[in-house]
Amino acid sequence: MKNQLTALFLSIVTYSTMAQPSVGIALHADSISNKLSDLAHNGDGRLYVTEQLGYIRIVEPNGTVLPRPFLDIKNKVTPTNIVNTNEQGLLGLVFSPDYATDGYFYVYYTNKTGVGNSVLARYQVSSNPDSVNPATEQILLTFTQPYPNHNGGCMKFGNDGYLYISSGDGGDANDPGERGQNLNTFLGKILRIDVSGGGITYTVPPNNPFISTTNALPEIWAYGLRNPWLFSFDRLTHDMWIGDVGQNVWEEINFQPASSSGGENYGWRCYEGNHVLFTNMLCNSPISHTAPVFEYSHATTGGCSVTGGFVYRGSNYPGLYGYYFFADFCNGNIYAIDPLNGFDTTLAGSFSGKGFSTFGEDDNGELFIGDIGHGEIFRLTDATTGLGEQTAEASLLAVTPSGSSDTYSANFFLSKNNDVTLRVIDVM
Repeated sequence: MKNQLTALFLSIVTYSTMAQPSVGIALHADSISNKLSDLAHNGDGRLYVTEQLGYIRIVEPNGTVLPRPFLDIKNKVTPTNIVNTNEQGLLGLVFSPDYATDGYFYVYYTNKTGVGNSVLARYQVSSNPDSVNPATEQILLTFTQPYPNHNGGCMKFGNDGYLYISSGDGGDANDPGERGQNLNTFLGKILRIDVSGGGITYTVPPNNPFISTTNALPEIWAYGLRNPWLFSFDRLTHDMWIGDVGQNVWEEINFQPASSSGGENYGWRCYEGNHVLFTNMLCNSPISHTAPVFEYSHATTGGCSVTGGFVYRGSNYPGLYGYYFFADFCNGNIYAIDPLNGFDTTLAGSFSGKGFSTFGEDDNGELFIGDIGHGEIFRLTDATTGLGEQTAEASLLAVTPSGSSDTYSANFFLSKNNDVTLRVIDVM
C-alpha cells in the first residue's frame, strides 16, 4: 500500500501545478435593453443592474430579470433615448455597507442641466425590497460638466467606510482645460467623502490628503485621471485598482495599495500611460506621478477603451483566485493581472463582438461582466481545459511514513513560486 501511495503522489503532483488563467463567459441574464452601465450587490443574493436611460433592474440568482425596475429616474437623467446615451445617464450604483439596516444606496447620474451635470444622490428602500420611491432622493453633491463625455461615475465603499467616487476630466479630447492636474476641480479625480451621518450632506474625512492644501478641494483623494472606468477594491487586501481610459494610443491600469494615504497623481494629461503627452502649463515635464502597473496600445491589440474590473475572490474557480480581471470595450478581450508576480499580465480570453462595458461581483465574490450592445450579463468562468496543458513545476523528493500506516509526510522541490495540489487516493 505504501508503494502504491508513493507512485500516486509522484504522478499527480508533477502535473497539477497552476497554469496561467484562462476564462470563459456563461450567460447569466439578458434583455437589459437600455445600455447597462454598472453591476452591484447588497447582500440579498441578487445583482442590481443600472441602465444609462435611468433604470435599476434586479436580477435574481437564477438569471431572471424582474420586469418592474427597482428604481426609475428616467425623467432626471440626460439621455432621452437609447440612441443618444453617449457617455451620459445613470452611470453608477453602490449600496450602503449597512444596507440591511439603513436601506440606503447611492447613484451617480448626469442630469438635464447644461450639457448634463454630475449628481451624487442617495435613495432609501421601503418595506418592499423590490421597489424604491424616487421621491426619497437626497442630492448630496453636484458639479458642472463642460462636455458630455468623460463623466466617470463609478462608486465604491472602502474598507474605511468612506465613499469613493470617480470623475472623468470633463471631456472633449486631450483635457483642454487641464482639469486632471487642477486640484481646484472635481474633474479627473477620485473623491473620498463620509456619508455615514445619513443627513442631507456629507463630511470630508479629516485625513484626506489635500484637506489643508490651499486652492485644493478637500474631497480629492487622487488625481491625474482621464476617465476612470471602472475602479474597485480587492475585498481581501483592500488595494484599489483603477481602469483609466486613454486618448488615442494607450490604455492603462493603475494600482493604489491599501496602505496608501492618498494624494497620488496618475499623470493625465501630462502622460498617457507611461508616455509624455503634453509639457505645457500644469505639465511642467517631468512631473512626479504614479505610473500605471500595466498599459496596452490600440495599435497592437485592436483595443480602444479599458473597462476596469475586480480581483477574483470567489470560491467556484480556484484557478482564478487572486487575479485582477479587466477588459477592453472594443476588442472583447479579457485580461488577467497577477499582483503577486510583478503585475504580470496575460490575455485570459478573447470574445470578439462583445462590448464589455462593466464588471461586477456578487455577495460571494463571483465575477460578472456586462455586454452593453447586447444587453447581456455573463458569469466569468475558468476555461482551463485540464492537466495536459499545464507545465510541471514541482518535483516530489520523498514520501515517508510518520509512525503509522496511514500518516505520511511529503517533501517537494518547487522550481518557482507555484501552487501545488496534492491529492491522496486510497486505491484499495
